[in-house]
Amino acid sequence: MERPGAALRRAVALTAGAALVWTGGTVALAPLAHAGTVTPTVHCVLPAGQGQATGPQQMSVELSPAVVDPGGKVHAKVVLGPSPATSGLSLSDVPTTPSIDLAMSGGATGTVTVTGPQVNLDIPSGKPIEIPPYEGDFLIPADAKGPIAFTPVRNLTRTKVLGSTYETPCDVTGGGGSIGTVDAEGTAGLPATLSAPETPVRPSTGVALSGSLWTAGATAVPSLCAVDGGGCDPGKFVSHTLSISGSGELTGSAVLADAGAVADGSYLVKVGDGAKEATAPLTVRAYVPGGPRAIALSRSGAPLGSVVRVTGTEYHQDRWINTVGLDANGATLDDTAVYTKSTADGTFAADFTVSDPGIVAIQVDEGNDPGTVLTTPFTVTDASATLSAGAAKVKPGGTLALSGGDWPSGTTPSAALCAADGSACDTGRISGSTLRIDGDGTLTGTVTVAGSTPRAVYALRVTAGGAEALAPLTVAPTFVVLTPSSGPRGTAVTVLGQGFAPVATVSVVGLRADGSQTSDPVRTKVVGLGGAFSQTFTVGAADTVAIRVREVLVNPRTETASFTVKDGTVPAGPAFALSPPEGPVGTVVQVTGRGFAPVATVSATGRTADGKQTADSYVTRIVGLDGTFALNFTVRDPATKAIRVCEVLVNGKIAQQSFTVS
Repeated sequence: MERPGAALRRAVALTAGAALVWTGGTVALAPLAHAGTVTPTVHCVLPAGQGQATGPQQMSVELSPAVVDPGGKVHAKVVLGPSPATSGLSLSDVPTTPSIDLAMSGGATGTVTVTGPQVNLDIPSGKPIEIPPYEGDFLIPADAKGPIAFTPVRNLTRTKVLGSTYETPCDVTGGGGSIGTVDAEGTAGLPATLSAPETPVRPSTGVALSGSLWTAGATAVPSLCAVDGGGCDPGKFVSHTLSISGSGELTGSAVLADAGAVADGSYLVKVGDGAKEATAPLTVRAYVPGGPRAIALSRSGAPLGSVVRVTGTEYHQDRWINTVGLDANGATLDDTAVYTKSTADGTFAADFTVSDPGIVAIQVDEGNDPGTVLTTPFTVTDASATLSAGAAKVKPGGTLALSGGDWPSGTTPSAALCAADGSACDTGRISGSTLRIDGDGTLTGTVTVAGSTPRAVYALRVTAGGAEALAPLTVAPTFVVLTPSSGPRGTAVTVLGQGFAPVATVSVVGLRADGSQTSDPVRTKVVGLGGAFSQTFTVGAADTVAIRVREVLVNPRTETASFTVKDGTVPAGPAFALSPPEGPVGTVVQVTGRGFAPVATVSATGRTADGKQTADSYVTRIVGLDGTFALNFTVRDPATKAIRVCEVLVNGKIAQQSFTVS
């Protein structure tokens, strides 16, 4: 008979092993002088008694610099193909650290190791697991001399699973070979090298430069010379990011001056570091329009005070572009003029302020040339800004998203909380704002209500550039939001609650106009640790006017939200939502889902732009029998770009939406 706990330990071992049976990844590798690719046979020994695997694995390694001082540092870029071993289970976010051992021969002997940074990997079941390309440094021996060949002899992958670290070695057993060489010799007496783009570059753009054998740690200075090497002028580069590493590698770029200072032609770019110099040929060719000039406005009409974005294409590079308003007689309104320069790709963008009520058109010309004049109509409109606060409910200290239209673009909006009738406005009751107005007059962003704000019904006021709009807002420590808040009989309403007692049970019922309960069945839900819940309630009674939520406690909290029964087709509920979808660091986001596996556990995590998990702690919640859940996730990591929810199941559902840290 199997001892108690043995089955569990075996399952843990299988899970750990499944996460530890890969050493590879695939991307294209550009051919370089110091790079090579081999595909040897490797033998992998899997941890936790999971067996062994043998098969081919591609290995590509790029080494730099080509020449290094004895005892100096070599940089390696590693790309590995899929391992012959695979995973038996699907797992998410497994911390993984890859490394590769290279045997030296020729000018040095021994083995060096290239170790990459830790990455979190999602592991599909039964498929080859691919590690992203990684980079690392190693030192060659101090007594090294001459060409050193490097041959891969082993991959080693370290993974962290269930609190322990496991190693998966994959040794090369045949079919390998050298992936490249590095010369070990003193570099002080060798001439520096310099590489510049072979294709023409434009004025006002960065020119990528690289080279080797430069004076370690020295300061690089670029200049532009005539093709015969004379007339060198560092002023032809307005800025640069060139640097020389400790191994003598030159990297970075230098930005050319504009087309007025650098004419089209052939040149030499020269770099000096105080001890060495090198040159490389460079061709400069300014942008030439490929078609007729064209202009466009971000808005064809806007109220006074707005900022309209005027853009143009197919202009000559680095030319002054003049933008001005015209009145009904075609006369220029000089006070409206804006001046900007065209870019290296022949485009321009100017922010034109609607400062005169007599503007009927906007005119653009290139360098005061009458032959380049273009005009487009424009209308000065009345300000009629709109404002929406979504569900219009928030907790004290909470954040909610706002939206609106027809606002004066280019202005900065501000918010205040007023009495319900719009009087007694107080900006101090808004503790934070990310509101902004886009070029088309669209208002977006969030406001945060001060934590000391009393429970009441308010009017939220937003003002910008003379425009103003109000929206009702309920501030309460406990509230209920219905999605949707109206619909025909049979509508499945997602009932979202905030501020209820953690782990309490709440009942959800329909109400008639006289306050009595409708004939629809009662629904119940257990509140999460964050005080939030989500429950689906199907409205079947035609006399429903509201939905009530009540805690099953002594002195329970009770909240009600109105619902309107109307004719039409039953709408579909939302599958996944964030409220608010943006906000500053510290924002508490209500994460709600529908259509997930009943009674499954979901885990919510923050995600960076490259899909990695942020530093914020994950939050878990058990899905209700109706497939819905609600939880509160606090965004503290400024690198957050999205919030993801995953079912903790094999092949579990994953949902993700973007979140903007403002």
